[in-house]
Amino acid sequence: MDLQILDHRLRVTSISKNGLVNYTHPLIKLIFLRNRTRCKFFSLTETPENYTVVLDEEGFKGKIQLCINMLR
Repeated sequence: MDLQILDHRLRVTSISKNGLVNYTHPLIKLIFLRNRTRCKFFSLTETPENYTVVLDEEGFKGKIQLCINMLR
């Protein structure tokens, strides 16, 4: 068995459950319109307090980063 480690950078961020409404559109695009984004890795996990989003650099550079910058 071979193990290959790929050279990918991932971004991890959390979204509060109350703040999810601000990210609904970009998250739907990442989930359902994968062929229109350059994102190769995406993970959305629910915890009792929030949602954790893990994206590669290409996914983060898109709409998610734009939303984060607008909310600051």
